[in-house]
This record gives sequence, structure tokens and C-alpha cells, in this order.
Amino acid sequence: MRKGKKRVSVKFISWTTLVTGLSFLLIWVCFVAWDQDKGGKYNILDFGAIPDGKTINTRPIQMAIENAIGAGGTVIVPAGKFYTGSLLLGPNMTLRLEKGAELIASKNMGDYNQDEFILAPYADNLVVTGEGTINGNGTSFFDENWEFIERPRPWIAITDSKHVIISGIVLVNSPSHCLSLDFCQDVLVKDLHIKNDSRSPNTDGIDIRNSSEVRIMNCDIRTGDDAICLKSSRKPDQLINDHGEQRSRVTKDIRVTDCYLESDDAALKLGTGSGDLITDVTFSNISIRDSRYGIALFMMDGGTYQKIDFSDIHMVTGSRHKQEYAIFMDIHQREAISKVGNIADISFENLDITTNGLLYFSGHPSRDIENISFKNSKIRVPDADDTIANNWIKPKGNKKVKDWPSTASFVQSPATVIIAHATDFKMENVSIQHEKGAMDRHALYLNNVTGLDTLQLRGNTLNTKEFVLNVE
Repeated sequence: MRKGKKRVSVKFISWTTLVTGLSFLLIWVCFVAWDQDKGGKYNILDFGAIPDGKTINTRPIQMAIENAIGAGGTVIVPAGKFYTGSLLLGPNMTLRLEKGAELIASKNMGDYNQDEFILAPYADNLVVTGEGTINGNGTSFFDENWEFIERPRPWIAITDSKHVIISGIVLVNSPSHCLSLDFCQDVLVKDLHIKNDSRSPNTDGIDIRNSSEVRIMNCDIRTGDDAICLKSSRKPDQLINDHGEQRSRVTKDIRVTDCYLESDDAALKLGTGSGDLITDVTFSNISIRDSRYGIALFMMDGGTYQKIDFSDIHMVTGSRHKQEYAIFMDIHQREAISKVGNIADISFENLDITTNGLLYFSGHPSRDIENISFKNSKIRVPDADDTIANNWIKPKGNKKVKDWPSTASFVQSPATVIIAHATDFKMENVSIQHEKGAMDRHALYLNNVTGLDTLQLRGNTLNTKEFVLNVE
């Protein structure tokens, strides 16, 4: 057979096209810079703010905000510590925290005239940026046992807003969910740092609900609850907003990339709020450490998860909890009579996992998970613990959710990868390596699996157990 050179087609951009494109880009950049500055700059010091970390500054800061709203103005928070109660942001404005600036949330609930510390409703074209810090004063709202009392919740909430940018700032010591995006469209979250005590409950990093076109890039999130969580509402009374406009409960077109995550619960999570559709989601190039769940999909409310892709993820589980799941996927019911939801078209590729826990993929006795793909990945188990087979209880993502006669649990099955109530599950080029452990553990456990497709599945078991245990 004659060998020839592969012909490569190369497309060149003409000089005219390049110059035209660069000229347009320059004009656009200049216009954006002019548009952001045209409303003026409002330094909170000019409105009487005092940077001593103890004087309440709610009124001067809010006055600066009111001057900037709607006009493209920029509120400047300069270096210094500014103690403040709740703040209300609006559309067409920028909040800029300069290097060395710190907004400190009041520990006195009497300084709050809303549930949230910072609220931004109907805030189209809002920008929150800079190199400063927002301190939630979270430890003031927890007791010595980390039980929360009355507190601002969520901490920072952006609702019913389009074309939002949040970049550069540091969020620390949150008393509740840190950044909540609800019914939003076209949001960029970039270079954000979130740091909360790992013991602090209910301190999700970023929650995305009923929103679309959200980009999360180059963020570092370390928190006591879910790091990044996607939800879709199950409440019918939320379909109309305060302006009488129709809302969509669908969460779609979400891109999360180049992030570092630590969580005392789930690093990447869907649910438990799952009343509608979550679709067209990608998580890529992510490092996960010290998390109870690396990836978790809790289906509770009869909705649908579909077209969700996880790729190029390096994960090491571990937390103060005994149960660990590198991946947890389950269809359950919030109530015994709740509609049974769907999980379909989910892919995992290029995952590097170190865990002593489980990879758990389970549908419902009445509805299989479908078309799940797990490729080009390796799973390392340093030290398998026999408490898995004896004591584990299936997590449900919410303490109030119970086990029902209609649901199923397989978490006590003696294997690292558990697949149950599944149709068309594909595993290709996957390694499962057990290094040591007291228990007998299979690599793969199957129960009611139809259409399993395996190629280049390799590894070992513990204590001479079969590599695959199929109980069907």
C-alpha cells in the first residue's frame, strides 16, 4: 500500500479582514470603557463612609449606589474596612472594591431591611469587580457548635437580571449561601475567591437556579457546603416575577471551567431542587480536593437532568464525614407521592479519581438512568474500609427526605463502582485499582442493568473477589 502525505487544508485570514476586525474590537473596547465611566465615579468616602471597621456605613454606601444606578456609574469602595448593613444594587452600575477594601456585614440583624446582605433584583448590566473583599461576618451568626441562628440568607443574591459580571473579588466568612443567581441570563463569574470554614453549614459557594448562559471561570471556592450547585425550582408560585413577567424555571447553557474546589459536602452538585429541566451543562478542567462528594446528582422533584458533561477533572475525596462518594447519581423522591424524575445523556471523560468511597449510579425501580458514558478515566482506592458494606446509608441531599417503599438503595454493596436500574451504560478505557483494605470489594457491582457496554475495563479486586458482580 502506497503511503502519501496527508493533505492539510489551511485557511488564511486576509490582512483587510484582520485590520477591520481589530479596528472594530478597538472601537468596542473604547465604547465599553466610555459607557462604564459616563455615569461618573462615586467614592463612598465622599458620602460620609468611615473606614474604621465599626461605624455603620449603610446610608453613605447606599447613597453612592443610588447615584450610580441606571446611569452607568461606578461606586468606588477604597482601601479600608467599611462596616455596613444590607445593601440594594440595581441596573447599569458598577460596584468596584479597590485593593485593600473590605465590606464587612453587620452582625446585628437590626441593620438589615431585607433577607439578604446584598440584593440585586432586576439588575441588568450590573458589574461587581475589583481586588477587595466582602466579609460576611459569618461566625457572628453561628454558635460554638456551628448551628446557625437568625442570619442574612442568602448572603449575596442576584435575581431576574441579564448581562451581569462578577470578577476578581474575594468573599469570606459567609453566614449562608454565598452567591445566588436566580432567574438570570448571561452571567460571567470570573477570578472569584470564596473562603469559608469547612464546618460552616449551608454556606454554598455559587448557587445557580432557573438561569441560563452562565459562565464560571478560574474560581477558587473552599466552603462548608456545596461549592457549585445547579437547581431548578419546584415552586409554581415563582413562575411570575414582581413585574408580572413570565419566568422560565429551566437551567441551561452553563459552563464551569478552570476552577479549584473544596467542600464539606459536594464540590459539583445538581439538586436537590429538581422540579424542572437542567440541560446543556459542561464542567471541565476542574481540581477537587477534600470533598465528601466530588460530583453529585440528586434527582428528587420529578424534573430532568440531561446533556451534562464532566471532563478533565482531577479529584481526591475526603472530609470529616465517614461516607465519601467520588460520584453520586440517584433518582429518589422528596415525598412518597412525588413524581419520579429523569437522568439521561450524562458523560464523564478524563477523570482522575482518588477515593476510599464509592462511585454510585442508580436509577429508580420505576425509571432507569439512561445513556451514561464513563470513558478514559482511572479510579484509585488507597484503603477500602469495611464500614461501607456494613453501615452506610444512602444520602438524599436533605435531612428531611426519607426512604420510601418505592425507592431503592445499593450503597452497602461490596464494590467500588455500583450501577443499578440503568439502561445503556458505557464504560470504556477505565481503570479501577485497589491498593489495600480490610473488606472484600469487587470492582463493579451490577443490579438491573440493561445494555451495559464495556471496553478496556481493567484493574483489580480485594481479597480474591470477582472483578464484576452481576446480581441480576
